[in-house]
Amino acid sequence: MAAFSARDRRIYAVVNSCSAPLFLAMIFFPRAPLTARLVRLATPLYAALGATYVGLLASTWGGERVDFRDPETVRAELGQPRGFLAGWAHFVAFDLFVGRWVWEQGLAERRSTRVALLLTWLAGPAGLTVFLGQRALGQRALGQRGVARR
Repeated sequence: MAAFSARDRRIYAVVNSCSAPLFLAMIFFPRAPLTARLVRLATPLYAALGATYVGLLASTWGGERVDFRDPETVRAELGQPRGFLAGWAHFVAFDLFVGRWVWEQGLAERRSTRVALLLTWLAGPAGLTVFLGQRALGQRALGQRGVARR
């Protein structure tokens, strides 16, 4: 496996830490005006993560063609420093996008999303699953109460 250059390590550090202020604000201060402002101002961050992803992906082109139907060629590409970094930028961008959606939905529905946001930050789909599960259980409980009142 190829070693990471100092530049690749810096790219990783920046990509890995760029979402931290937003996730921390959404988790610990979900209703604060500063959090809402940070989230609104984050649009350039999504663009930067997207551009980073595309640039890193493009920097891996020119070698062996990646056949996305073959797990071995995908694994080999992700095993290269730039392929890994492209994948990591992809994860961070989508986790942040999903985290923002969970936060916005939680505010709109007046429900706590702290656990779901923490899990989204650490393990993307796990947080989304928790949020959707809490939401479904909450809606079912509301429906049952509504039926009982009739």
